[in-house]
Amino acid sequence: MIEAGKLGRPLIERIELVRLIRESLLNYVDGGGRRKTVLGCIEKLRLFLRWADESSTQALSLATVEECYRHWCDALLHRARVGRGLLERTAYGYGSKVGWVLDRVLGRATPLIKSTRLRSRKRGPRAVSPTTDKQNLEEAFAFGRFLLDLADGLSVEAIWGPLPLQILMRNGKTLELWSGLKSPNTLKPPNPKWPAQSRQAEQRAAQNRADWQADRTYRTRYSVINLRITAEMFMLMGQSGVNLAQSHQLRMDQWRFKPSSQGYEIRTYKHRRWGPVVFQIYSEYREVFDRYLHWRKAIFPEDPDGLLFPSLGKNGTPAQRRSDAPPNFKTLQKISKRAGVAFVGPQALRSTNVNWMLRRTADPDLTAEEKQHAKQTLIRVYEKPSLQRAMVQTQVYWAEYDPTMAPPGPGTCTGKNPHPVADMPATAVQPDCMTPSGCLFCDHQRDIDSQDHVWSLASFRFLKSFEEVEAKSNMNQNPAQAAINRITAKLNFIEASSSERAQWVKEALLRLDEERYHPAWKGLIESHVKTPRNHYET
Repeated sequence: MIEAGKLGRPLIERIELVRLIRESLLNYVDGGGRRKTVLGCIEKLRLFLRWADESSTQALSLATVEECYRHWCDALLHRARVGRGLLERTAYGYGSKVGWVLDRVLGRATPLIKSTRLRSRKRGPRAVSPTTDKQNLEEAFAFGRFLLDLADGLSVEAIWGPLPLQILMRNGKTLELWSGLKSPNTLKPPNPKWPAQSRQAEQRAAQNRADWQADRTYRTRYSVINLRITAEMFMLMGQSGVNLAQSHQLRMDQWRFKPSSQGYEIRTYKHRRWGPVVFQIYSEYREVFDRYLHWRKAIFPEDPDGLLFPSLGKNGTPAQRRSDAPPNFKTLQKISKRAGVAFVGPQALRSTNVNWMLRRTADPDLTAEEKQHAKQTLIRVYEKPSLQRAMVQTQVYWAEYDPTMAPPGPGTCTGKNPHPVADMPATAVQPDCMTPSGCLFCDHQRDIDSQDHVWSLASFRFLKSFEEVEAKSNMNQNPAQAAINRITAKLNFIEASSSERAQWVKEALLRLDEERYHPAWKGLIESHVKTPRNHYET
């Protein structure tokens, strides 16, 4: 087509620009970059070049590419703002990919997109409610149990055995896997209009099913083999934090057993990190992983050094896909739906793993190191704010630093460490931040200038009077009298301080005569009150 001139005359002024773009993308791939990233950039470059052909007023070349790029970004922004089927974040995605390529071509120190009006307005992660947070964890745990049930049911003997495979799940359901055959319940009934032909078709179908059952090869068992491999890969991603792009490319020679660390060590290459990373398989998972290695050796005896998670295509041949293309796990999605278990994808699985560890350790540095992330990436991309965690942290903070702690006795508290007053009687209760009577003899206790506090003091004194009566009847010393004397002294002082406070004391005693007790002590008092009692005149 080029030689025939069907594509038009060559644009000589673009040759140098196109050559540099090609070199930069090839260098990126040769350096370990992902092919998928390059394909995405090429797709957006085509949009840019198409716009330059149709709308630009100047010829596109290496000298004019920066100016053309800025005009294109302005056109994208205008299109997004006037509502022509393009969101601003999508426009920014187009501009950032093309700008990333041009930055490498032009050798820029600062990103070219920052010189445009396109901006990335990222919305921060939203906090989830405690109910949703708990539900996400429960779904992840249920999905993990489902994967383990699949691995248990798809043993070597079961795979090469008769069909269908019966897998008993922990939720009580039983999965039937026919491995390419149709269930007898789904077969069409014979046509009564054509009995002879129907009988022959039924005989052929029965023979084909028998042949399929007798054929114990990859051709007839590849679907259940792939299902077991996918389940094992998801279990590895869930417990170690390896992402999908790395896990499906792992090879048998990329793990080493470390007796000192009580587990396996997986070494692989991470494209975004531009270097090797190490993941640990914990000792609790070691038995499951060992079992899979023995299973893989029995299923693929002629491929001892291949992929850790190989994939079979139709008819049992090795799946034809690029090394950087992840496997298809739609079958696992369908099976999980049949089992009544919510499917948790690789990204959600990794995010749940990271957030679970972050909450258990409360250490971003340790979590980032364990999950092979920079701390900034962990917090910006993976961490999900938790309402429950924030509530607990707030409660712990104020319990430690609030200068007005809620004491067990009447009044307020101004300290964390209990300290007895200088003139405390020998029979009084020692302050311990747990006993209400102890607060009366603590240096940190403070009275409140309010009628409610006076009512609370009077009610508490009435409660202590029951202990005093019991002590006198048993002829034993009781600290209740010391508490009563302390409260009486407080009420006398409050009453003598002003006429208004004297009315507070009078009102509190009247309420007690009417059996109206302070809510803080009402339940305890009513459990003792049997006959009317004198409520102590001050």
